[in-house]
Amino acid sequence: MRILIVGHGVVGKNLEEELEVLHPDVIDKYKPEENKIEVPYGVRYDIAFICVDTPIRKEERVLCDTSEVKNAIMENEAEIYVIKSTVSPGTTEQLRVKTGKRIIFSPEYYGGTQHCNNFRFDFTILGGERKACIEVIQALQHVYDARHQFRITDSRTAELTKYMENSFLATKVSFCQQFYFIASEMDVDYEELRELFVLDPRVNPSHTFVDRLHPYWSSHCLDKDVPAIADTYEASLLQEIIKFNENTKKCLGIIRKAEIPEGIKNDMLMYQAGVRRKEILKDQETP
Repeated sequence: MRILIVGHGVVGKNLEEELEVLHPDVIDKYKPEENKIEVPYGVRYDIAFICVDTPIRKEERVLCDTSEVKNAIMENEAEIYVIKSTVSPGTTEQLRVKTGKRIIFSPEYYGGTQHCNNFRFDFTILGGERKACIEVIQALQHVYDARHQFRITDSRTAELTKYMENSFLATKVSFCQQFYFIASEMDVDYEELRELFVLDPRVNPSHTFVDRLHPYWSSHCLDKDVPAIADTYEASLLQEIIKFNENTKKCLGIIRKAEIPEGIKNDMLMYQAGVRRKEILKDQETP
C-alpha cells in the first residue's frame, strides 16, 4: 500500500509517527530536506493525507486560506485524498466537485503541548463518500487494533466538528481564566479551587490550568480557527470570548511596559477581565 503525507509540520510529523507501520512517504515543498520518498516518481499513491497549513490572513480578509490544500491535491496523484488540515465547512465537497477527485475529511487531534499529547485519541472521524471512507478505514486497520473506533459522517459535519472542538477548548480556557481572576479578587487560591472544581465527574480537567504569566489562550490552531468560525457565522458568544482573550493580552502588554505598583497592576488586569470596578483603569489612563 502506497501512502503519502503532504506537509511535515506538527500534524504531518505526528501522523508519520502514527502511521509508521505503513511506511508513508513524506513531501513538504517548504522543507525539502525532510522529504522521504521511496515510491518511484509518477506512481500513483493509494492514499494521500493532506497536512498543510490553513492560516487566517486578516489583512486580506481571508478567514481560512485553503490554497495549499488545493495545491497539495493538484500536485500529487492519489486514489483518495484525506484532508487533515482544518478547513471551512463545505471545502471538502467543493474541492471534490471542482477536481473530480475522491476527497474526504478527517479531523486531527495532534498538538504541541502536554494538554493534547497526553491524551489517547482512540477514534478516527472520516467525512465524505462512504466507500472512500471505508477504503481508508481498511488501510488504518493495519495501524490500530479492533478497539479503535471509526465514525463515518458527511464531510461538512466532520469539518464543523473540528471547529466546535477548538472553539470549546478556547471557551473553557477563558472560563477558567475568568474564575482565576475572580478567585484572586476574593483571596481564594485558584489551584485549590480548580482541584475541587474538577472533582465533579461532569467536569473534564483538561485545559483548567491557568498560567499566571500568560492568563490567556495563544496557540497556532486556536488563534486561527476560533476567529474563522466566529466571524464567518457571526457567532456572538465566540466573538465575545475572542474579545475577552485579546483584551487580556493587550492589558498584560501595557502592564508589563508600565511602571505601575504590583497591586495596581493586578487591579488593572482584574478590571480588564471584567471583575473589578471601572474606576481602576480610569485612574491609570495617561493624558
